[in-house]
Amino acid sequence: MKAAVFVEPGVLDVVHRPQPTELAPDEVLVEVECCGLCGSDVHAIAVPPGHPTAPNTIMGHEFVGHVVARGSDVEEPELGTRVVVDPDPKCGVCENCRRGMPSACLRLRAIGVYRDGGLAALCRVPARAAFEISESVPGWLAAIAEPLACVVHGMQRSAVQPGDSALVFGGGSIGCMFAALLSTAGAYPTVVVEPAAARREIALRCGADHALSPEEWARSGRELLPAGADVVVDAVGSLVSAGLEAVATGGRLVLIGMNSNARAEIAQNDITRRGISLLGSYITNFTFPTAIRLLERGQPDLSPIVTHRLSLDEVRDGLELLRTGEAMKVVIDLDRSEEHTSELQSHHD
Repeated sequence: MKAAVFVEPGVLDVVHRPQPTELAPDEVLVEVECCGLCGSDVHAIAVPPGHPTAPNTIMGHEFVGHVVARGSDVEEPELGTRVVVDPDPKCGVCENCRRGMPSACLRLRAIGVYRDGGLAALCRVPARAAFEISESVPGWLAAIAEPLACVVHGMQRSAVQPGDSALVFGGGSIGCMFAALLSTAGAYPTVVVEPAAARREIALRCGADHALSPEEWARSGRELLPAGADVVVDAVGSLVSAGLEAVATGGRLVLIGMNSNARAEIAQNDITRRGISLLGSYITNFTFPTAIRLLERGQPDLSPIVTHRLSLDEVRDGLELLRTGEAMKVVIDLDRSEEHTSELQSHHD
């Protein structure tokens, strides 16, 4: 089968790999329909790499498909079930899992990072990591269940209430999902700060009340949020200082963006004096079922986030589109025929 394999930093090859033939007793085999590309995939193939990945691993951790085989101990999901996959299967028995903190599981072996992932026709996954999703959700949209589940976790951390004001730094796919869910939860106004005009437009389509460039935010942000925002989200990973300046007294600052190289000086006394809650949010926390229900309901409309659908042979093109900011979210369609491999095509076309 064709597979997109991480060879070494800077090298991702589409090669032929043997199909998986043996399953552990607790595993299922998923025939992959669609697989999303993520910013962490871009970081993984950068030189030097910004995200760890094991050499010779099939990449891809945001995917949907159908169960076509089951290990001897698996009762659910049944054969033929359409599933999305949690790429960070938690062990359930380590100290952190037992404390109700599965996102900090001590035994994580991420799919598409340390074990073969969804950028191939077939992928072995633990049955506990496979969650049923309706056939009514288009494959290219179902593929964003994993990042959406991460955002749902961040929303839970934010404790947003109807009528809270909200500010999101970063209008990428995570920032736009936050804007959509914050608006759906009744936050008003919901403001997104993003330098790219195309992404600001998508943020508005996803439910943001205002989408501003950093320059516009510096000039007029206080007119929109004179007391600061009750909830501030850093979806960039390096804007904690800006977030602390923008959050209201007694407000919550959610840090979900990832940048291991970012360093910031903060006025700790300001956090103490103004009663600000600083909240980290990492991957998922029992949030896949909620993300799936949102996708099946179709509200909020998250379709504008998926800007490009490509074939597996175009995976390097897709990563380059993400790296340059030309794409918001790229989804690899494993069902696309060979004759379409030269096209760079948005599902909006």
